[in-house]
Amino acid sequence: MFYELGIAHQIKGPERVVIITQAVEQSPYDVHEFRQLTYKHSEAGRAALREKLPESLRAAAETRADQEVWSVVRGRLTRTRLLVRDLQRLVDNVGPDGLRDVTIRIVAGLSSLAISDHEPNDPGVDAEYVEALLAERDTLRSVLLLGARLKAVLNPPRRFAKSMLPERLRVRYERLIGLLEGRSDIVEKKVAASDVAAITRCEFALTPVPMPNLFIIGENVAYEGMKRGGTGGFEMTHCETGADGVRDLIQQFDRLFEDSRREMLRAHPPDGRLTEQLRNFFHEAISMEAAEEM
Repeated sequence: MFYELGIAHQIKGPERVVIITQAVEQSPYDVHEFRQLTYKHSEAGRAALREKLPESLRAAAETRADQEVWSVVRGRLTRTRLLVRDLQRLVDNVGPDGLRDVTIRIVAGLSSLAISDHEPNDPGVDAEYVEALLAERDTLRSVLLLGARLKAVLNPPRRFAKSMLPERLRVRYERLIGLLEGRSDIVEKKVAASDVAAITRCEFALTPVPMPNLFIIGENVAYEGMKRGGTGGFEMTHCETGADGVRDLIQQFDRLFEDSRREMLRAHPPDGRLTEQLRNFFHEAISMEAAEEM
């Protein structure tokens, strides 16, 4: 029963769940504060329960305290498509002033902008997901070119066992470093120029601390996913669309960004040496792989 209750609280939020019990005074300490409907195990008690239940369920469904709770997005393809959808909405609804009042906030390994056309085929990744990742990168670039800004806290992957340094990470490192140095790995000149222009709309901070992946689009929606080890993609993501929840995540991100950037500047004056640090992380990853092969 507690397992089912935990799932209900995770999906719906505790304020939208009604616990039906016979003895509220004997409720376990960790659920006693949640919404409960008591009844007596008798014919009259069950009749009273049937009468009260619809009203209780209606109140739970309409509660303001938990509207727009975290919802669970399952599957990396679904998550990526939702990101593309929400970014595309910004593009489709752009006003005469562009998107200058929009900030995209990301916590990631190397970020969507590092996704490359030249990544080798991976037997564990289907073509549909690869297309969705490229669409995520391209739509993010379009948003930046329309005036939005991107702030990203990067935790670049750099310590792997031999089997966990896929070739795609090599390509992504090289692409991101290239963009920061003013060149794109995209062949088409017009798109390559857009690539380089988009990176000028970005601010990066580095952190050595592994963090949950976070993708906040303006003040509208936030996606938070967890990775384990060297897994690719996100099989489960939390999505927050409530104004208060998104605002809290933005405040947390902004503190993380400022703290990470301050430490980066302190450790590597005068400007944090972003590109140099990325190169060091890349070489560290390669060195770890070489050590595993010996």
